[in-house]
Amino acid sequence: MENSEILQYYDDLMRLASSKCHVRADAEDLVGDVMLAAFAHIHGGGVIEHPKTWLTNTLYHKYNDQLRKKYRTPVTVCLDEALQLGEQETDAFLCSEEAANLRKELNHLAFVTREVLIRHYFGNQSVSQIAAALDVPEGTVKYRLSAGRDQIKKGLESMETRENYLPGKMWISFGGVNGLNNEPMSLVEGDLIAQNLLMIAYKKPLTIRELSKAIGIPAAYIEPIIHKLVDGELMAWTDGGRVYTDFIITKPQNSLANFKAQLDFAHKHFETIWGIMESMSAQISKMPFVQAMGKEEQIKLDRYAVLKALQDFQYFGTGKVAAPDFPNRKDGGRWCAHATAIDAGYDLTEFNESTNYMIHGGHRDSEALEVGRAKWVRFCEFDTPLWDATRRFYGAYELYFKHITNLLWNIYDGTPLENTEIPNEFIAYMPKLKEFGLIGEKEGRPCLKIPVMKSTEYDEVHAAITWATEELKKTVGEDLAAFVYTMKTPLPKHLTSVPELFRYSDATNYLVMAIVREAYEKGLHLQGVDYCCPPVVLVFEE
Repeated sequence: MENSEILQYYDDLMRLASSKCHVRADAEDLVGDVMLAAFAHIHGGGVIEHPKTWLTNTLYHKYNDQLRKKYRTPVTVCLDEALQLGEQETDAFLCSEEAANLRKELNHLAFVTREVLIRHYFGNQSVSQIAAALDVPEGTVKYRLSAGRDQIKKGLESMETRENYLPGKMWISFGGVNGLNNEPMSLVEGDLIAQNLLMIAYKKPLTIRELSKAIGIPAAYIEPIIHKLVDGELMAWTDGGRVYTDFIITKPQNSLANFKAQLDFAHKHFETIWGIMESMSAQISKMPFVQAMGKEEQIKLDRYAVLKALQDFQYFGTGKVAAPDFPNRKDGGRWCAHATAIDAGYDLTEFNESTNYMIHGGHRDSEALEVGRAKWVRFCEFDTPLWDATRRFYGAYELYFKHITNLLWNIYDGTPLENTEIPNEFIAYMPKLKEFGLIGEKEGRPCLKIPVMKSTEYDEVHAAITWATEELKKTVGEDLAAFVYTMKTPLPKHLTSVPELFRYSDATNYLVMAIVREAYEKGLHLQGVDYCCPPVVLVFEE
């Protein structure tokens, strides 16, 4: 068997080692030991008839015997000399400090560089063989070998002083229509490495090696993640082979810089704004189908209408800015992403207090087609921190957005859930939905506790909302526009795909709830409410 035949099992061994080791460095050491043991065995005249079994057993043996070590002392290794050893010397090298450090630095190289080094030094392939296998000129192979040696040498020399990267966190949202698998949010949900790669590559484009060094994770591990993010259109390549984050990222510091100014603006114009809100609420309350609702449903509908009118008015502050032209995405959606990033160690106390004045994500629609007797059903909702279940979909993100509309409609329409395609996993989430004020129980069966209306009835409500928005524009609109234009978020020079409107989110993200909270504190809104009261509405067309 040739050494080159062993190389095809490299990635399989990495996955197996990662499942066994809790520390990434240990996994690297373990795989390196196994690969080098295989090369030494072949070099010494040994035969490996069943390579996958042999490599797997060797990995388990080394793992169980705890032969891995952590090596910290920086050394300089000459690749040409280190691997041209006799059998006895090779065995000694396998357990040496030089070999461990070499493996670590090798894993930090980008794939195209790492591949030629592994083939040449570990697989004993000549330059011409590598060129033929990779279908590249021999000069390219020689360049990659030279560049790789230089990078490893620099990495070994700086190993002792290298700083560890402390991971931060990132929350992503989007405007437009999400992809078939809930992209872009599903691309980074629960993936701390992906989040931090996006944060690191935001200010300027970086090479794979630069990203590897910055995050402190070998390139062999981050390359698949980077390719996933590029394919998902959250990252993009430059012509020079660097990669960058291709959407806007802001930090709590950006929001806090505009916090007090928005509260002051809301307070200054409160009497005028809330007077219009009260007139709108009076119009809606007189509608016959609203009067037929229960008191709790009326309050939730009023909450929804107030937030919708204020948010629509908020957008007038950037009315002279072109509306986003959401691009068609490969995932089937039409969206542009936005994220909030929090650096490791950042004190969130002040920011957490300010989130009492935020709407989380804005107005959101979830739609289902051809559900029972309905042509379509749409669930419209806001998430707020005032008598609401903020981000009520947490813990069941994909299930929530895929099935919430179907679930609510089937409960409203009296369809037994066992006769639907709603998975049991989401049905088991129903106690939470009761806690969050969406459903209740009547005569032993689930029932809805939210406003439900036909599309024609929603049109009447929306007409009142539109009237209120236009009145706000006439009375306060010009002042709002002048105020908002002073707080445009700066962007890195290379980032050109961000819709202009997205640069003003930090200029208005506290404005709506600042008005609502002042009304609440003055006893003008949500009087007598001491229960979870989400601002939502379910709309259908038969």
